[in-house]
Amino acid sequence: MKYKYKPPLKPKVKRIIAIPSTLFLNDPQWLKTVKTGNIARYAAIYRIEDIYIYIDRGEKKNAYFLAYLLRYAETPQYLRKTLFPHHKWLKYAGLIPPLRTPHHPSPEDEFDVEYREGVVIGREGSKIMVDVGLKKPLIVEGNAPLGRRVAVKLGEKPRIVSKNNIPYYWGYNVHVAKSLSRAVSLSKADLKIATSKYGVEITKIYNKFSKRANEASSIFLAFGSKDKGILDMIGADVCRKLFDAVINFVPNQGTVTIRTEEAINAVLAIINVIVR
Repeated sequence: MKYKYKPPLKPKVKRIIAIPSTLFLNDPQWLKTVKTGNIARYAAIYRIEDIYIYIDRGEKKNAYFLAYLLRYAETPQYLRKTLFPHHKWLKYAGLIPPLRTPHHPSPEDEFDVEYREGVVIGREGSKIMVDVGLKKPLIVEGNAPLGRRVAVKLGEKPRIVSKNNIPYYWGYNVHVAKSLSRAVSLSKADLKIATSKYGVEITKIYNKFSKRANEASSIFLAFGSKDKGILDMIGADVCRKLFDAVINFVPNQGTVTIRTEEAINAVLAIINVIVR
């Protein structure tokens, strides 16, 4: 008998992260793919809903590479061939780990959910045909152009629904922003936090931060690059204007530096405990 897991709900406080476009820039493509896949996993594990890649030092090509792979990783496997035609950036895509989230149903169908992701493949009268990875396409009530990825609520009368109306954690969206300040602005987050080893230690403001974070509707967490932290990138004055706080989430670190991907995992694990 297959065991059905209760699908995780969306967090009450929306979680948003921002990473620099220079992330993994000098790594070979296979390693860059593995590391980007790990970022996708961290985002899924901690129920991140938006990922912003901000342009750092003018590096645009790598920003779009990261965005492409993160979107690929977030797409259910049965839709990837349709939505992602062959591309050189996918050469090592097989190294990306599966997310195994509610919107990524597996053959074991571990989560018991009444929604599926699909892509519009045709029309039938006033309705549309949607491939949701089942034996046959669904005839669905709703309207969407051919090739559009959509969320479908299953049942006797399947219908297209907004991702925002699905109560479960349903993956993340990826955005490329021309700067960190632009990413902050686009996010419209209530609480904006820069992560830095030079920030105030989380242990010293735990109760105050917990109260403030849980009163917010969304929290934005910005991460620096491998060789430059947020403060080095934009300076203390700009940092104070952009962010509500600069926080060190890993006090007394045992290494000289913490890699961005390590910081993401560490910070989000703490946020997951503190924030609802």
